[in-house]
Amino acid sequence: MYGFVALALIVAPAAPVPAAPVPAVPQKPGAVGEVDRNQAFQFASLVERLAQQVVTTYVREVDPNDLLEGAVRGLYEELGQAVPAEVLARVRKATAANRVPVLADIRIALGAHPRLSGLRSLFAAMNGFRHATDPSTGLVSPRVTTYASVDQDFGIGIELEGVAGTAWTLYQAEFAVASGRYPAVGWFGPMPRPEAIPAPVSFPWKVRRVIPGSPAQKAGIRPGDVITHLNGTELTAEAASRLFPGFANPQPVFDPQTGLPKSLNRVLGLRRADGTSFTAELKTGSYTPESLFGVMRLPEDRWDCLLDREYKIGYIRLGPIESGLDVAFAEVMGQLAGQGCRALILDLRWCPGGYVDPGTRIAGLFLREGSVIARMDYRNPSRAGSSGELRVPPGGGKYAELPLVLLVGQETTGGGELIASALRDNDDGSRCVVVGQRSVGRAAIQSTIDAGFAGVQFRLTTGTSLRPNGKNRLRRPDSQPTDDWGIRPDPGLEVPVTPDKSAELRRQAELHSLRPFDNRQALPFDDPAADPYRLTALTYLRKKLGPPK
Repeated sequence: MYGFVALALIVAPAAPVPAAPVPAVPQKPGAVGEVDRNQAFQFASLVERLAQQVVTTYVREVDPNDLLEGAVRGLYEELGQAVPAEVLARVRKATAANRVPVLADIRIALGAHPRLSGLRSLFAAMNGFRHATDPSTGLVSPRVTTYASVDQDFGIGIELEGVAGTAWTLYQAEFAVASGRYPAVGWFGPMPRPEAIPAPVSFPWKVRRVIPGSPAQKAGIRPGDVITHLNGTELTAEAASRLFPGFANPQPVFDPQTGLPKSLNRVLGLRRADGTSFTAELKTGSYTPESLFGVMRLPEDRWDCLLDREYKIGYIRLGPIESGLDVAFAEVMGQLAGQGCRALILDLRWCPGGYVDPGTRIAGLFLREGSVIARMDYRNPSRAGSSGELRVPPGGGKYAELPLVLLVGQETTGGGELIASALRDNDDGSRCVVVGQRSVGRAAIQSTIDAGFAGVQFRLTTGTSLRPNGKNRLRRPDSQPTDDWGIRPDPGLEVPVTPDKSAELRRQAELHSLRPFDNRQALPFDDPAADPYRLTALTYLRKKLGPPK
């Protein structure tokens, strides 16, 4: 995987439910081992407020007391303890009028344990809601509401080992509060200096992911590279701990003439696994993560997407479905049309999901007017922000007649499955053929809401996506191989590959997407004959198309 959790379909963030603000209360010293009662009530109020939003928005009905029990379980799990029976009994008897006092009392009883200090109590309790909902429910970085594929990129397009998920979101939230950007509501214990917040990074700083389209990708940085120097300073274990806060949260420098923030340059010294060292100067700034890939990268981050020039067969591979991906996709399709493209291979093997709207617009390019793209089943449609049935608009898709082969695999998820099912089910199942292996079977539609503190978001499932024919696409825990879930390849077009071969193909594709346009190094993914999926698709299309024109 790319190093981030595979995403379900995401809709635009829901508007937070209006509520009275919780005032910040200064932390009182108190006795050793005790917590401040006012802070405990602030904490409990924030958890209860979020629970009410979950009750209203979640895909199925959920009892508020089940969420309260989940929050309590989360607190005790953070301490490595089981919830006492008497505590569970009190939680289950709670009423709407006393849920906040009950949770506050439980938090007070747990005392000033380091694992529940700062904002850790809020994280443990709110992430505990998963016990009453599903494992994908929980707190996430605000970054994921901007880009489906980015957790933390330091503004330059790299992710480091350990700096991801809950640990990273907690660090960013606590750093923001300690820096004074947000009030200390729900905070337990003394307020540390920002640089004293424990960082989730280990030494050495190892790159676990490079985001295509970023400054790091253009500089040739790869996963596995180790950062050895930062702006000329060697990263020893001591220096790394000291330099990380400034690296993760650099203070902006403003242009004295315009008053606008200036781009920050970071000079990284790196060491590759083979022992070679190099230097990369990266300019911090805005960029759009790239999630469409072709055959050969061209200048200005364009892709040549004509895979077979003799038969005029195009090839497009999709990564995470970002906002605006449909626009980039339409531009590439226009270029292929100008090259006389006669058929297209659409590679969804490593498409982990993303945003609903661009995914449906991509599928719609290949379907006739009025064709159903997807059916969305929401428990609360009025809060969903999206129609229950998505169809191709008047005029139809521009490429509704183009022969099409889809590549799917055991990592095709969410949004990739939505596109595949839309194309597979239309025209009585004849719109495309599917090559590969059965997909994951994930059909959750997720939204984010404001968690109420430090700018943190809470992601939860708000609906389920169905196939255009109304059949289920979701693989449930009790689903059998013969049940309807996921996307199956067509008979005779299965591609049997071992897990090791599948992982190697993904690694090759990732390196191919990261190669800068001016790097002419040959890579294994350059040769479609070495990829059994693409080779099967090309063989099928060459036979279908007949002699080259």
